[in-house]
Amino acid sequence: MDKKWSKLPWHCVTQEFAEKKRPVIIEDACSSWPASSRWSLTALEERFRHIDFKVGKTDKGKNIQLKMKYFVDYCRHQQDDSPLYLFETKMDDTSAMRHLLDDFEMPDLFPHDWLALMNHDARPPHRWWCIGPKRSGTTVHTDPLGTAAWNAVTHGVKRWVLFEPSTPKRIAKAKDVVQKGEDTEAIMYFDFLLPRLKDAYPDVRSYEGLQHPGDIIFVPGDWWHGVLNLEDCVAVTQNYCGPDNFDSVWCRARKDREKVAYLWWRNMRKFAPRLYERALELNSRDGFRMRHMRGAGEKLDDSADSSSDSSSSDSTSDDAEDLTVDGLQAILDPGVKLGLTERKRSVPMADGEAFTSATWRRRYDSADMPSCV
Repeated sequence: MDKKWSKLPWHCVTQEFAEKKRPVIIEDACSSWPASSRWSLTALEERFRHIDFKVGKTDKGKNIQLKMKYFVDYCRHQQDDSPLYLFETKMDDTSAMRHLLDDFEMPDLFPHDWLALMNHDARPPHRWWCIGPKRSGTTVHTDPLGTAAWNAVTHGVKRWVLFEPSTPKRIAKAKDVVQKGEDTEAIMYFDFLLPRLKDAYPDVRSYEGLQHPGDIIFVPGDWWHGVLNLEDCVAVTQNYCGPDNFDSVWCRARKDREKVAYLWWRNMRKFAPRLYERALELNSRDGFRMRHMRGAGEKLDDSADSSSDSSSSDSTSDDAEDLTVDGLQAILDPGVKLGLTERKRSVPMADGEAFTSATWRRRYDSADMPSCV
C-alpha cells in the first residue's frame, strides 16, 4: 500500500528536484491561498470589471486590450482554436493590480528571488498573472537566462509537456513533423504534432502531466515546455534564480544581458557578498571580464546578444535606492542562504502518481527519499 504524504519539507524539493533539475507537480501546495476564492472568473469580473488588460497581439504586432468584463464574457462563449490569452506582468503598477499581490505568496518550496537584487527598473519581466480560456496555451519554449520557474494554478486544469535540455530545438518544437498549412499553436501541438513526434522519435523522452487547482509545477531551467489549458484557467507564475541555478543564470545573464548583469553584480557586491564572490569565481574560471574591465571598443569574445539590453538597461538608474532593507532580507534570507542550509518549515500536499515517462506527479514514500523522512 502506498503511503500518503501530507507534508513535504523544503529540503526534499531542493534535493530531489531543484538540485537535480527534475520537473515535478506538487499537489495541493497552494490551495490555502486567498486566490482560490478571489480568482474565479465571476469574482475577477466584479473586481476588475472596467480595467483594460492585454490579451493578445494583432498580426501586425499591436497589442489587443479588453476590459475584464468583455474578456470574461469571451472566455465563457469562445470557440476559437487559438483563443486570446491574458498575461499581466505589471502586477504592482496600479493600486487595483497591487491587490493581486495580497492573494498569493511566494511558495515556501521556492523561496528565493535573487534576481530581485537587480534594480527594479532594470529587471526583466519575471512574474505573470494569467487567465487562459479553454484550448489556449503556450507553444513549446525555454525560459530566459536559464531561470527556473514555478507555476501555481488556482482555477482550471493545465496539460503540460516537457523535454530535457539536450533535446534538439527542431524536435521539441515539432518542426520535423508539422505539415504544410499547420501551425504550432497549443491545441494543434498537443492534439496532432505531439503524437506524431512520439512516433517519429520514440527514443526522445517527453514528460507529461496534468496540473489541477491548488497544484504547483516546478520547471527547471533550460527545459523545453509547453502547456494547453483544458479548462478556463487562472494561474500565477514566476521565474527565479536561487542556490540551485545561480551559476547557470549568472553565466547566461553576463553574456545575453550584459548591462543588466553589471548592475546586478554591483548590487551583489554591496548587499550579497557571497553571491558577488561566487560570480567572481565563475568569471575567473571562464576568463570572462565584465564590461567595465574591458578596453574601449573591446567586445565579448563570444557573440553576445547585447541588443536585448536596450529596452531595459539603457534607461536604468545607476543606484540601488529601490532596494530596501526589508526587501533584501526577503531576497537573501527567507529561512535559507546561499549554501543550501535546511529549514524546518513544510507545506501541505496530497498523494500523487509514480514518476514515469508519462507523468511526473510524484508519490513520496520512505523508499523514495529516506533522508527526508
